[in-house]
Amino acid sequence: MENKHVLDVTDIPRVALDAMNDVHKDELAIVNNVNAAIISRDVDKISLLCKEWLAHTNAHFDKEKYMMEKYDFPAFHCHQNEHIEALELLEKTLAAWTQQNNLDELAIYVQKTWPEWYINHISTMDVMTSAFIKQCMDNE
Repeated sequence: MENKHVLDVTDIPRVALDAMNDVHKDELAIVNNVNAAIISRDVDKISLLCKEWLAHTNAHFDKEKYMMEKYDFPAFHCHQNEHIEALELLEKTLAAWTQQNNLDELAIYVQKTWPEWYINHISTMDVMTSAFIKQCMDNE
């Protein structure tokens, strides 16, 4: 049987804040469901899941932005810029999907572009950010 996961939860680096780990795990579950729908060629399910993915990503990035601002994270702009760029690419990709329903183009983003970005972003930005915020919270 074909593996329908783009990543397994064990592929995602853990960060210092459990809440962030939970959000990462939830987002991965959505993306893995999108991928399974791509493999099944279920256009309606893909569209529904993509809306869920976009809403989740917006909430995810908004929460991190709030925490970075609350604790005055020194690399806020660098981290936030990565979120802005990633969100713009996700929105562009999902808009193209909505207009063209091109499974191959969506599959490239879901199976290659997004996982590479996700692992890199968590490994760098989220690891640093969560460690900083956890230290701040521990000192409150």
